[in-house]
Amino acid sequence: MDATDSHTPESSATEKHHECVFEATEEIFRAACGLNLERCDDEGDLGNDGAVIGMISIVGDVEWSLFVGLPKSTAVSLAEAFAGFRIPFDSPDMGDAVGEVANILAGDVKRRLENRSVSASISLPNVIRAESLEVMVQRGTSATRACYSCDVGKIWTGVISPATAANLA
Repeated sequence: MDATDSHTPESSATEKHHECVFEATEEIFRAACGLNLERCDDEGDLGNDGAVIGMISIVGDVEWSLFVGLPKSTAVSLAEAFAGFRIPFDSPDMGDAVGEVANILAGDVKRRLENRSVSASISLPNVIRAESLEVMVQRGTSATRACYSCDVGKIWTGVISPATAANLA
């Protein structure tokens, strides 16, 4: 998992809240898709054969963009496990399936944050499909992500958030 470079008390609290994303990822993919995820080394390659990413904004006491990244082969298998029928990668239904998985994940993250007395609202999902994808973040932001391996392939989840003043120094 990539983490912010600074480990000030403020960034440690942010990272602690980011754990809500990773805890929810493991639970939601097991419950909604029947997949047991195991964290694995993150080689940073979301797929040169195509990838799809679902993103949702979480705002309130935190300001995050949560994402789920799936290489093409993983997306097809995951969508079938989720929907119960095959969904081609280039089908509009792929966007619906990945968007709904991201929405369920964000809903569980929101619940976990609220259990920690962190108020949050979630946006509607946005889904991007691309032939090749590199995740880049702007200056003034930090990214935390985890890579998982499961029966259908690799899955990435993560959070992009404004960096704290300590992280920008």
